[in-house]
Amino acid sequence: MDLQAEKIELVKLLLETQKESLIEKIKVLLKDEDGTSSQLPQSHKKELDRRLSRIDNGETKFYTWEVY
Repeated sequence: MDLQAEKIELVKLLLETQKESLIEKIKVLLKDEDGTSSQLPQSHKKELDRRLSRIDNGETKFYTWEVY
């Protein structure tokens, strides 16, 4: 199948889907053509902020690899 036919097939599949999450993933993928998206989902950002806060407050224990 040539490139134009592949594009048409993708458009058909996109029009048929009812999954908003899939559409969002495709949008992110297309905006980041080199595949190295630096955008994290909001839930991941929130978790990272929570962990950094715990580190700053001394509430986190660290272990070396040798401990495991």
